[in-house]
Amino acid sequence: MSLSRLILSVLFIGFISAVSLTYFYFMQRDVTTQNKEFLIRINTLQERQDALTNTILQNALFAYHNQDKISRNVTGLVDAYDTLIASLLLQNENYAPVVAKLDTLKHNLDRNLESLNEHLMLNAGIRNSLMFLSRHIETLKLSSSQDIALYTKANQLLKRFNDSILTLDLDYIKREDYLLEDTRPKNEEYAATFNLHSDYLINNLPQFMLTTKYLLSNDLSEAIEDVRKSYEKIAINDLESLDIFASILFSVFLLSILLILVLVIKYFAENQKLLETKKSLEYSIAYDLLTNLLNRKSFTENLKAIRFPHVLLINIDNFKHVNDLYGDATGNKVIKSLATFLLEYFKNIEHENIYRVGGDEFAVLFEEIREDEALRLADDLQRKITEHTFSFQNLEINLSVSIASNNIRPILENADLALKRVKKDVTKNIIAYKEELNLKTNVRQNLQTIDIIKTAIKEKRVIPYFQPIVNLQTQKIEKYEALVRIKQTDGSVLTPFSFLETAKKTSYYLEITKIMLQKTIEIAREYPAYRFSVNLSMLDLLNSELTDTLINILQKDPDTASRIDIELVESEYIYDISLVKEFINKIHALGSLVLIDDFGSGYSNFAYFAHLDIDIVKIDGSIVQEENDTKKLHMIKSIYNFSKGLNLKCIGEFVETREIALSLKEIGVEYAQGYYFSQPLPLPLDYDEVDI
Repeated sequence: MSLSRLILSVLFIGFISAVSLTYFYFMQRDVTTQNKEFLIRINTLQERQDALTNTILQNALFAYHNQDKISRNVTGLVDAYDTLIASLLLQNENYAPVVAKLDTLKHNLDRNLESLNEHLMLNAGIRNSLMFLSRHIETLKLSSSQDIALYTKANQLLKRFNDSILTLDLDYIKREDYLLEDTRPKNEEYAATFNLHSDYLINNLPQFMLTTKYLLSNDLSEAIEDVRKSYEKIAINDLESLDIFASILFSVFLLSILLILVLVIKYFAENQKLLETKKSLEYSIAYDLLTNLLNRKSFTENLKAIRFPHVLLINIDNFKHVNDLYGDATGNKVIKSLATFLLEYFKNIEHENIYRVGGDEFAVLFEEIREDEALRLADDLQRKITEHTFSFQNLEINLSVSIASNNIRPILENADLALKRVKKDVTKNIIAYKEELNLKTNVRQNLQTIDIIKTAIKEKRVIPYFQPIVNLQTQKIEKYEALVRIKQTDGSVLTPFSFLETAKKTSYYLEITKIMLQKTIEIAREYPAYRFSVNLSMLDLLNSELTDTLINILQKDPDTASRIDIELVESEYIYDISLVKEFINKIHALGSLVLIDDFGSGYSNFAYFAHLDIDIVKIDGSIVQEENDTKKLHMIKSIYNFSKGLNLKCIGEFVETREIALSLKEIGVEYAQGYYFSQPLPLPLDYDEVDI
């Protein structure tokens, strides 16, 4: 062969190699992009499934459920599936098995969503019947032994229904008669009403339990994992095919020109990038990137393989203070140092693994450890962490932790409930989860209360009741205090003792306060002869959103606002007193008065008078009620003299007898309020004079 032909042949081979490598490069880049896209989308689908499973678990455990959150999670899961099935990778016929797995996944998803809808409808009806029966039982008047027997049986049946739901076990109600029988005219309707709801529960509890168990057991994670494994198997084969093709081109490269080398090097660089990306994604799915401990997802996965799991859930006390004082960078160092400490502590102790399951929470998972041994380890670990000094350059930080021990499923959720309980007890750092603690019951009751509040706000059933405040000297009603109530759908009325503390922990509290002020102003317009007062706590005044809202409402009707007073309910001492002073100044500018409520019940109220411009003092009812207690009578006189010295007026609360009213009048107390004059009513009285 001539040199020219050889050169042409080499150039031809080089050209073919260049064209082949160029084609291979772009093909491999597309494969890399599509694989990245698919991995990200299947991980997103798993995250949406985990979020929905968590919400369903909360719904199964607690009476209250957030329908909007469940709807968002369902929408997110369906959208994630639609996005995944639209992946370009699946258009390749090699991935037909993956598409088949996705079809199976969609079938399971549709079944789950159907069961979820049924579960939500059943849950709402069953919870409403249980709440109704609980209230209905208390309406029975116990005037005979037969009434007491009927009342006892009703309570027993209600308990069996509750026990059946808590345990998802129908045996609690199958073994017993669930109907009340009483043919006496006065109780016949009572028993019939009870039996109506009891029949509903008996007829619907089996299906409710069936859907609940199905939703809690039929996790889509396994189907998603099947899709992932099917994809990985095919993807690995594709990568192996690419490697073979690369080897062929590399052999051709030995007979060609430098261009082939450049393209092959570029190929291997891209191929390495794909492998590193895959490894990085796989690592981030299973591990916490800050501490290199296994993460919460790995905890959930590994838990399935353990027959008798036991967890120690460890939480850093007041970790927010570390971030606030030293910054997030130092906070991250603390987290990493504690992770290292835990690894060192447990290296010679038999355990399954250590996980970082939250921002400042770690979980140590055991298999078949005795409870007393777990608590001993928790106590020793807590003590050693407290004694250890964590050093960072010139900074030394001492930590304390709270630890919850639990071996009752759901493992992590129960441990978290116990941890929240021990956080509220300053005398303890260690707690073992027990069913007797009734932690779920408390959460369930709070969620039920929140549901009642939410529905009442939506249906405009949050209303004020009004209790008159009487001038003891003129015996005329001059003021009314507005007291919040929730009117139930059955006509009964809830007092604030049953819902207000729970409301304060939610965003609904601001809405309730706004409603009370607006409705009180409406009544004040109809009754221009009286002043009206609404209640706020001292801590409320630190909430700028709440105070700005109230001021804006009052400024819209300045004439009525001048007859709206603010009663400040005492709480712990407010250190930022300037915000309270600013609010009071704005209130005074509108013509409103400021009262200190429950004076004499706390430890800090005298300090308020040195800083705040108060107009009226309300003497706490616990002092006023004891009319024959000479010590408390002396306290009333002292409070009156103290108020008089500051040119303030006094109101005696909880005046329930004529004797108390006369005693207050004799002392000089200007005003009185209580059931002796009137209980709180939906509207002010149609008269303004009272007899004492």
